[in-house]
Order: sequence, then C-alpha cells, then structure tokens
Amino acid sequence: MSDKDFSKLSKEELILELHKLQNKVINLRDENETLKRYIFAKKSEKRTPEDKKQGVLFDEAEVISEESEPEQTSESAVKKDKNKGGRKPLPADLKRNFKKVDVTQDKKMCPCCQKERPLIGYKTTEELNFIPAKINVTQYQLLQYGPCSCSEFELREDLPEMIEAKGSKRFMPGSIASPSLVSHIITNKFCDSLPFYRQEKIFKRLGVNISRQNMSNWCISASGKCDEILKYMRGKIVSGKLINMDETTLQVLKEKDRTAANKSYMWVMVGGDEEKKLVLFNYSPTRKQEIPVKLLEGFSGTLQTDGYAAYNKVVKDNKLNHVGCLAHARRKFFKIAEKQKKKGRAHKGVAFYSELYRIEKTLRGLKLPPEEFLKVRRKQSIPVWKDLKKWLMKVKVQTFGSDSELEKAINYSLNQYKHLVRYLKFPDIKLDNNIVENAIRPFVIGRKNWLFNNTPTGAHSSAALYSLVETAKANGVEPDRYLNFIFSKIPELPPKADMESLMPWNMAENL
Repeated sequence: MSDKDFSKLSKEELILELHKLQNKVINLRDENETLKRYIFAKKSEKRTPEDKKQGVLFDEAEVISEESEPEQTSESAVKKDKNKGGRKPLPADLKRNFKKVDVTQDKKMCPCCQKERPLIGYKTTEELNFIPAKINVTQYQLLQYGPCSCSEFELREDLPEMIEAKGSKRFMPGSIASPSLVSHIITNKFCDSLPFYRQEKIFKRLGVNISRQNMSNWCISASGKCDEILKYMRGKIVSGKLINMDETTLQVLKEKDRTAANKSYMWVMVGGDEEKKLVLFNYSPTRKQEIPVKLLEGFSGTLQTDGYAAYNKVVKDNKLNHVGCLAHARRKFFKIAEKQKKKGRAHKGVAFYSELYRIEKTLRGLKLPPEEFLKVRRKQSIPVWKDLKKWLMKVKVQTFGSDSELEKAINYSLNQYKHLVRYLKFPDIKLDNNIVENAIRPFVIGRKNWLFNNTPTGAHSSAALYSLVETAKANGVEPDRYLNFIFSKIPELPPKADMESLMPWNMAENL
C-alpha cells in the first residue's frame, strides 16, 4: 500500500493496518530465528525445563541420541558391572579366541618347600578385534566329457559328442555379482548411506574395479527380482488392523513432463503384528490423495497419520478409523518454545502433551491386560485432554488473526483434536506416528549423501530396497544377512513359492 493510500484511511483503519504490520514483523522475526537455528544449531530437540517438570519420558522423533558416558576400560567395566553400570558386555555369540596368560615358572614355585603353588582360578578381560573386509572369487569349473572310445559309441546317433555339468542357477546370470556382493553393496547404500561413488573407491582399495554404473544396475536388477516378496509384504500390511503412514520428499532428475526441480515423494507404510513388523516404501511423483487411495486399496482397519488432508478421501472411502499423531502437535509448540528465553504459552502447550506421554509410558510399563489398560488410560488421560482443549480455545481467542506460529500450532491441535484423542479407543494404538518416522529417518539421512535419484526406475528400485532393509531392521535382523539370504533363495524358487518363508522372522530356520 502506498503513502497516498494510507492518507485516505480513517484512524481506526490505520490502527488495524498497524496491527497487521506488527504481526508481520513478528512472523518474519520468527521465521528468521527458525532459519538460523536450522542452519547453525543442533538438529536434535532438547527437553525444555517445563518438560523436565512434567517428567517427559518420550523424546521427539528427530532425537537420535543422548550424551553418553566415556568408555570404561576392561577392568573398570568388570568392577562397575557389579553395580549394573559401566560398559555393556560384548555379545556372547561373537567368536572368541582364548589366550591364557601365565606367570613365570619361578614365581609359581613356593620359596619355602619348592612345590608349585595350586591354581585357584583366573580373571578375564576382553578386547574387540576387527578383521578387515576381504574379497575372493568363487570359480565354477563345469566339467566336460567327450565321446567314449568304444566301437559301439560311434554307432549311436542318440548320444551327444560332449556332455557338460550344469551349474546351479545364479542370482544374476552372466554377471560377476554374487548374492553376498550385491547384498553388501545394497546395505552400504540403503542402510549405511554410502553412495556408489564412495563404494567404488573402497572396492578399488581392496583390489577390484567395480564401477558405480555396475552397482546401480545390480541394485535395480535385484529389486526387480524381489517383486513377489514385496507384493506379499503389501498384502500382509493391508490385511492387518493398523497401518502407520507418512511421506517425505525426493528429487528425481529425469522424469517425463517434469523438471529436475519438481518434488517427488516417498510414501512409507508400517504394518503387521507387534512381533512381525513390515515396512513398505512407495515412490510417487505427486502427493495427491489418489496415492494413499491406491496404496491402501483393500485396507479396512485403523490408519494413523499426521494432519495431511490427502488421507481424508481414503479414510472416507474405506471407512477407516483415522488416528492422529501427538508428536506432530507437540512439535509445533516445541519449535516455538525452544526459541523463547522465558517460559510462555508455547511451553504450556508442550507441558500438556508431555503429561499425556508420561501417563502412556507409565501405564505401558505396568503391562496391564488390554481392557484394564484402556480403562486406566482413559481415566487418567481424558481430564488432561479436557484441560488442554479449554486452554487451546482460550489462547485461540488471544491469538486470533495474528497469523503467528503459535496461532498455527493452536489451530493444528484444534483441527486435529478428534483424531488426536481417538487413540484412547484402542489399547494397541500408540500416541504418535513415530514408528513410521523412524523408518523414514534412514532414507532422509541417506538423501543428504546421494541427494537425488536419476530416473523414476531408480526411485522405484530405491523404494523396494529400502523396504527390505527397514523390514529386516524392524525385526532385529542384520540387513546384509537378510538380503544375502533372500538373494540366495530366489534363483531356486518355484513358480508359486511360499513367500512367508522368506520373511525376516523365518530366516533363522531357513538358513
């Protein structure tokens, strides 16, 4: 608005414009602080003083680790172990090489009678050794046999001149890549975020030249060979009672009718039983509501997501129970509170959600039967929710029209209120969607290293391989071992194989 326009306004209109400009300045200041913190500050969320007063027992999804104590020496660890402190013992299943350390022979001898002193025991200490990676070659020698020298053989037209042994079916026929090599490359990238160009250098130091193009082609080929496994995983997820779902951005450079700057998306679903978790990544160039409709086709249980409106259509069409995510609601207040030097209304919002987390953590620890757990949870949580809603309505009036971050946080909690409290109906539903955020995190970390996918084919391949890696991790199975297991089994699978036998929870009995 120009000076001339201002001159035509009444006093009341000028005051209104002044308030608008003041709110705009506040919002720009908040955005500036947020950007500075994003660039320069630590990326993990720290608990506020209000959190500590409320006894928060749950961290936000982004919190990766807390500060740890310095490592103890072997002997001090043994001493502290008696008090349940110090370093954790090394895993019992690791191979151990035993070395006896004895005193010299002259020290064993008694100076009085010259007899050897009796052995009464020993003290143990341990150190962890690392054996560097080695590469070797398996050479298959297919034995060949020529014709027999007998006179009758020459007269037999039905006998071949030469016979040759048939090798077992290969995971990648005509390639030097074995299941163990491919699984190692995939684990390096999709579990440890090591891009192909870095792996190329590592292999070169080990004495072999494996180009990043070859590695990329092997990964795409491997993901395609796992189609039936992934279809089976999807079927198990949509036939279950609960699915946690979220999405994150991805850049794909060469996609039809789209520029390299356009955002694409990875949609992630987590389902299955508590002891048999399944994680499924799905690539899509858009974030439209048709995507969850397609992915959730056939599902009729409970869907837990953030407040993104694209899920509304599938919830309505499939008549799903739609549960919200308290972590998303709490985080909006947390981001405001961490910028404030003094405790304010944002800290109060964090405190309400922290109390709900405290109640949940305490009750989960009691391991109550489902019906009793649900009854006690509702009794303790509903009063907190009522107080929270009253407070939200009060602060909404105070912040109305400010377009501030606090007003947005208030509106999110109020708009999502019925979804946020819906977890109180189901004993097996958690307060938040962190299980799927935890599955997404390795993808987000990896994305910082490899930045983008070159083509949609590569993006679909990445989705498939992340699905296998994260499903293995969700079930406590080492991804490298799991991938090697299924890649070794795939060549010999019959047309209608039992995919259940290839799930990570069945891996040990099928090795």
